[in-house]
Amino acid sequence: MTTVPYKGTGPAMTDLMGGQIDLMCDQTTNTSAQIEAKKVIGYAVTTAKPLTTPALRDLPSLQEAGLKGFEVTIWQGLYAPKGTPPEVLARINAALKVALKDADFVKKQEGLGAMVVSDKRMEPAEHKKFVMAEIARWSPVIKAAGVYAD
Repeated sequence: MTTVPYKGTGPAMTDLMGGQIDLMCDQTTNTSAQIEAKKVIGYAVTTAKPLTTPALRDLPSLQEAGLKGFEVTIWQGLYAPKGTPPEVLARINAALKVALKDADFVKKQEGLGAMVVSDKRMEPAEHKKFVMAEIARWSPVIKAAGVYAD
């Protein structure tokens, strides 16, 4: 396989639909619509378990397809500059918690194959713990590959 670098999902998806590339791996929020419209074929998901989104629910996880222990998920975090006053951070976090519990927002995310985090993960200290674990998990892989994002 040859890696083809793209500047975003749009150009990569265009080339996939046009037959210039044979496959791509991208997050569900970018690909569910094309899979649902049958413009591309989904083969598997990288989460540990299958997803329940209509466009993706029939796709096996890569673990189920034979790649034991394979699990890759996409996640986002909300960050502020160092030195942001604690009361400002608390207000931002409180607003985030409200937004992430909005039923319409949750439904939209689930429709795209995304999972909204639990209450515990919404806490700054818990998110930091998660990020540090991700860094520890992926650093050896990145180091072994010798490939770094610029």
